[in-house]
Amino acid sequence: MKQIFKIALIIITVTGSVSVHAQQQSAYTNYLLNMYAYNPAVAGAQPYTQANLSYRNQWAGFEGAPKTFLISMNAPLKKAKNVGVGGLVVSDKTGLITTNTAYATFAYHVKINKKTKLGFGLSAGLKQYTVRLYDVRAYDKGDDYLTGSTLNANILDANAGIYLRGERFFFGLSDMNMLNNKIRWKNPTGKLTPHYYSVIGYNIKLSKDLGLQPSILLKYNDPVPVQLEYNLKLTIKDMVWFAVNYRDKDAIGFLVGIQVIKKLNVAYAYDYSLTSIKKYNQGGHELCLNYNFIKKKVVNVDEEQFKIKDNSIKQSLKNKKTTPQELDKKQEVNPENKQENKNESEPKKPDETKPNKD
Repeated sequence: MKQIFKIALIIITVTGSVSVHAQQQSAYTNYLLNMYAYNPAVAGAQPYTQANLSYRNQWAGFEGAPKTFLISMNAPLKKAKNVGVGGLVVSDKTGLITTNTAYATFAYHVKINKKTKLGFGLSAGLKQYTVRLYDVRAYDKGDDYLTGSTLNANILDANAGIYLRGERFFFGLSDMNMLNNKIRWKNPTGKLTPHYYSVIGYNIKLSKDLGLQPSILLKYNDPVPVQLEYNLKLTIKDMVWFAVNYRDKDAIGFLVGIQVIKKLNVAYAYDYSLTSIKKYNQGGHELCLNYNFIKKKVVNVDEEQFKIKDNSIKQSLKNKKTTPQELDKKQEVNPENKQENKNESEPKKPDETKPNKD
């Protein structure tokens, strides 16, 4: 029993249990809403700060099925707009294993032309694995290996990527778990395997209110075969979108999203399994919140000054534009001024009290 458990532990650590294809990285159906989760070069690609929060329950109803919680944020630097920074935290619970991951990201974007930018990104972080031995249902009650409460392992990790973005298209390529570090437990040793991702998409303007976005996500990690994920998204008035997602030999997903307010997007995805495991679960559920810290339009300095009450510029402009009719109205309001102006305008009569020299 002891040896069997060690072997099983190594297999789980090396291959992971996040999907049917045994990837060590978490899978997301709403990957278009947060491509930063798959590629560090996306950090700072937009001219505003982006915050993402998502929860995924894969294979709902299946005991020990993966549950993933993600929170991330990325933004361009104010003083160096070509530089992007970001942070990502993921907690993934699969069976007896809990994986907590935290990354910090640095990205740099080069302007190729007026509408196209190329970004390079690098993330560094820490992965923490915890195995809950106290939840093991052991056949051999006297196995000393299962007397402890938990097994823990910490490992340094890094990710890298490139991201090309134009007015209508986008392309990304990334390498996750690139250090290929070993995971050391008490006795068995696992290993992180590099995961490669490539995404490409294009935005098609069907009409003033309709937009179509086809995209493809490619995944590969040795020794698992290449997996393709196809996505077709329809957007209505930039407020509501519907999408269909097909993950090769795994699942088909149905997505819906809405822009609650100008800065907040909410999206939901349902995955229907296409493998034999569909008999034992009710599908997968994924909920995502995306908030964009878009600043209000900057008011022109001249316009701002013009709005200030009793501003000298405003007054001078008003005086220059005052018509004779408006001037008469003002004088009617203040008859004293009118009288003064009248006296000033009339020619002075000679003083009758003075004797005439003639």
